[in-house]
Amino acid sequence: MFPLTFFSARFAVLFFLFVSFWPWEKDPGEVKKSSFKIPEDPALLSRVRVALFYEKPEVQIGVPGPYELKGFPGEETLAQGAFLSPTSIRADRSGIRVGPRLYPLSGLRITSQKKELQIEKKKYGDAIQVLKNPLGSLTVVNEIDMEEYLKGVLPSEMKALWPEEALKAQAVISRTYAVFKNIENQDFPFTLGSGTGSQVYGGKGVEMRLASRAVDRTRGEILTSRSKIFPTFFHSTCGGRTTRAEYQWKIEPHPSLRGVECSFCRVSPYYQWKAEYTGSEIRTLLAKKKFSVSQIQSITPAELDVSGHPRFFEVRHSQGSSKIPANEFRLAVGANRMRSTRVTIQRSGDRFLFLGRGWGHGVGLCQYGAKRLAELGYNYKQILHYYYPESDLQNLEDSFGTGVWSQKPPAEEGTFVGRWFRKAQSYLEDL
Repeated sequence: MFPLTFFSARFAVLFFLFVSFWPWEKDPGEVKKSSFKIPEDPALLSRVRVALFYEKPEVQIGVPGPYELKGFPGEETLAQGAFLSPTSIRADRSGIRVGPRLYPLSGLRITSQKKELQIEKKKYGDAIQVLKNPLGSLTVVNEIDMEEYLKGVLPSEMKALWPEEALKAQAVISRTYAVFKNIENQDFPFTLGSGTGSQVYGGKGVEMRLASRAVDRTRGEILTSRSKIFPTFFHSTCGGRTTRAEYQWKIEPHPSLRGVECSFCRVSPYYQWKAEYTGSEIRTLLAKKKFSVSQIQSITPAELDVSGHPRFFEVRHSQGSSKIPANEFRLAVGANRMRSTRVTIQRSGDRFLFLGRGWGHGVGLCQYGAKRLAELGYNYKQILHYYYPESDLQNLEDSFGTGVWSQKPPAEEGTFVGRWFRKAQSYLEDL
């Protein structure tokens, strides 16, 4: 257990940096790696740390059965009981307050004997970390077994009544993506988010039998290329062809993420769409994301790949021209409105009409395409090899043994917190 004075003077400084520059924003100019060797650390393969909330002043947490509350990092038991009725946990100037009781700490961990917890009226499994940052808000992280995590992902990312082979393909790529992010973000307090910026995770409350069966039937399976894991991106509808990863993000090119023809998603309700904006509306939305333009004269997709997705949008305005990365432009003006970057743009006065195809970034597996291929009789392995060329299916249980999936998490000293905390101490001593 670390006293409050240590946290406020040392741990808080470094934790603030992690909260302020969380994994997806480590370095805006960094070109991310597109592959990693598969690690030997079982914790990176069999468990995930999912951020459910960030910068939240207060959360309601309950446990329907026996529970234990500990300081985090550390092993000292602070409280335990037969159950924990829904209780307000909030950041306090002097620590973290659980109901009326104040714990002078910057981190708490709650475990459930039944592996079930309730957070903001939603059910989650295994354990919860509640971490305070110096600005007085909380980050809530769910620690959970990989396979159980996936059962809370699949129904949130693909309709559970879709063909089983499509669901199995989704299970493999969601597992692969999670393991990849575990490796990429292993030195951060969490490795995945729970929203569309990562992959949507709804906890135990969204689990459905058919989706869970697809997870079970592909247990431990991931995709690799040349014996290395890569990020298996996916999206709803490609609109005719998938695109290259490096056209959407600052990431190294990868042979399995270079784009393929796809005529299978025509039945998608998002195959074609249109959206209209005013020039002043676009200017305001771009300004919120720190893209400064004056009165807009034209918007042109630039550096198109063979799929029709641009690398940039060139915005000509009264004071010059701005070249904005295509995916950043889409996120700025609203990804649920401008559904993809594969667009043609028509101008009429101050109004801009976007005529588009597909929904999502367009990289990797096209979900509506996978659904149609499954309906045509293709199995999940064929679907995966189609959308991710030069990839191989690997079962981690065959490589590392089934024990990796059943063992308890390692002691705190061996986890990311123990490693990171020791690094933080060393770093601050050098300041």
